Amino acid sequence: MKKLSNNFFFIIGFLAILLFAGTLPATKLVLEIYSPLHVTALRASCATLFAIIFFIYLKLKNLQKRDYMSLKISARFKINEIYELLVIGLLIVFGFPGAVAFALAEVSSAYTAVILSMLPLCLSAAAVIMAKEKPPLLFWFCSFTAAALVGIFMVNEYTMGVNLNKLDIQRFVLGNFWLFVACICAAVGYTKSASLNKKISGFSIISWSLCLTSPISFLLSFLLWPKNHSIQNAIEHSGSLLGIIYLGLLSMFIGNCLWSIALSRGGIAKIGQIQFLQPFITIFISYWLLSELIKKEMIFFACAVTVVVILGQRQRFLD
Repeated sequence: MKKLSNNFFFIIGFLAILLFAGTLPATKLVLEIYSPLHVTALRASCATLFAIIFFIYLKLKNLQKRDYMSLKISARFKINEIYELLVIGLLIVFGFPGAVAFALAEVSSAYTAVILSMLPLCLSAAAVIMAKEKPPLLFWFCSFTAAALVGIFMVNEYTMGVNLNKLDIQRFVLGNFWLFVACICAAVGYTKSASLNKKISGFSIISWSLCLTSPISFLLSFLLWPKNHSIQNAIEHSGSLLGIIYLGLLSMFIGNCLWSIALSRGGIAKIGQIQFLQPFITIFISYWLLSELIKKEMIFFACAVTVVVILGQRQRFLD
């Protein structure tokens, strides 16, 4: 029975990663119509609406008093917890998705997937620094090796474009700048979230972070709406509309919900390993959905960085 339970939560975790993996290609698709900041606001607004609907559903069914798949909903927070939820919201609802959206306006989603493949190690490094942990030297060696591999990959991509003009170079540099900002926001935001997760469930954290930052997302969604783009135009542009729904409902809301359940019930150490598949699934989706050119160098560096990150993650938890 225990084995069946573990397999069940492994499947839930894998479904969450599938949803996360489609985030970059979906964002790239939506950017054809909306600006990066508008995409971020629309995504957050969509996710917030579903979070509010789910809160109302739980309230009506009186499920907040039961242990329903670890979704414990509470509106009673201390002042410092509200502050933490607001900061987490600004970082992981706006900071990380926004920076990724700005990056995708300049570079491909496949390229972005390779750069972000070292994100788990960035998260670990942030946790080490903020929690004052003292991991083995090999952890830091793996961290610097992963960073060096990503750096080599960036230089390789830059030098391969021998016919790049000034605009292409600016876009390449700007795209990598936003990816760096995305890594910082994710590392700090999810580290704070993990710390708060000791008191509040992961689902509550993302849901209340969405609600607390909803005035910003709703206001930006309204103010940034293109003047020549009516609601009917948005509906007729089904690809972009579906992209927004995917990013808000499936990626940010349901994906985080499933991931929280899988980690809390299946074990962080075991389920967390599934995340290493995400870059490769993203590269495949980018090729299938956007027909992006997938170079062998991308696969090589994605594999190399992933292996180093796995080694680094294992070293961090050595006694």
